Amino acid sequence: MTSARRTARILAAAAALALVPVLAGCGTERAGAGAGDTAPGANGSPPVRGDTSVDGSDASKYRENHAFQSTAELSPADRAKADAEVAKVKAGLAGIAEGRRTTEPRVRAALAGLGYSSGAITTGTFGPHRNTFVLDLGTICVEGSLDGVVNGLVTAEAHGKYLEGTGCVKPVGGH
Repeated sequence: MTSARRTARILAAAAALALVPVLAGCGTERAGAGAGDTAPGANGSPPVRGDTSVDGSDASKYRENHAFQSTAELSPADRAKADAEVAKVKAGLAGIAEGRRTTEPRVRAALAGLGYSSGAITTGTFGPHRNTFVLDLGTICVEGSLDGVVNGLVTAEAHGKYLEGTGCVKPVGGH
């Protein structure tokens, strides 16, 4: 997929996402979501990981509206491997991220040079000097970006596959 088509697809998805709450009425207060409720997250405390209750609080609304982006949990062994992959990717891409030299082909070549197969690599462009990448490493996904404008900033994070069935590519949409 060309970067122009991918950028157009991302912009269209962003516009659609902006309209979803308006059209679907998401985030409206639920019955029984009054000030006296004692559901988790309703008292201003941070929500508990895995808490799927809908209680009308801002945190509950956020969880509900973003549930489609949930990822599978990584086992402790996969988490250790994922952290090592993130460190490897950050170190390997640091050199090309500086001085506005990043392009999709250079990112793809650098990741292939780190030993990743071409089928495991997905790249994209966000703005004139920012490139994104996703690595599908089986149960582990590594995604990140290179920003040639901000002192060659390389970001990367690891997570499990998306539960919506889109693999390592973040699903577009929601309820």
